[in-house]
Amino acid sequence: MKSNLRWGLSILLLAMLVAQPAHGFDYPLSSSAIRDAYFLGSGDPDKLILFLEKYTKRYPVPKSGVYVGLIEFQTPYVLVAEKVAQNVSGYHAPDAVQEFLGKPGICRVRVEVYWGFAASSAVTGRASPPTNYSVRLKQGDKEVPLKAKWTESLIAPTSAPIDVGIAFNNEYDADKIASDSPATVEIVTPDGKTIAESFDLAGLR
Repeated sequence: MKSNLRWGLSILLLAMLVAQPAHGFDYPLSSSAIRDAYFLGSGDPDKLILFLEKYTKRYPVPKSGVYVGLIEFQTPYVLVAEKVAQNVSGYHAPDAVQEFLGKPGICRVRVEVYWGFAASSAVTGRASPPTNYSVRLKQGDKEVPLKAKWTESLIAPTSAPIDVGIAFNNEYDADKIASDSPATVEIVTPDGKTIAESFDLAGLR
């Protein structure tokens, strides 16, 4: 009788756990979440890289031509860890808590585009490809309003010969993003092609 009761309670507990809704990424960040992010960013770099892989969609390098190298969706938790990983001198866990606790958070979308030819070709007079890419973030049929954006020059870390490109960084208010719903990054290339990647925010931190 007791074993049957324990079995029944175990099944009930399992059903309750399965029924728990996905909470999505951490926001607002609690002090414990900020500390977790701090120790992630200040710890083993390989562990951080492995952690960030589920926030990143990578694309193969073609034989020639301009290509999208990767798309990243960076949550407030990830942005704290990445800041700490920059090895800011004298920056400790209490400093991170003071900086981020109770403050408005942001999510960042980063898209890296590479030209697909050696940097030596670029400096000998070959014109760079157009940079008028459109990057949008959507949930359902609604576009998330943009807070800020900027670009930066890139050099691909693993290509030979050296490949150069550009990164598009878009920032959004975290409280305007439903953390338990998928989000889709849409990229419209200068020639009118659309690349779309969805991120399951319920599975991110």
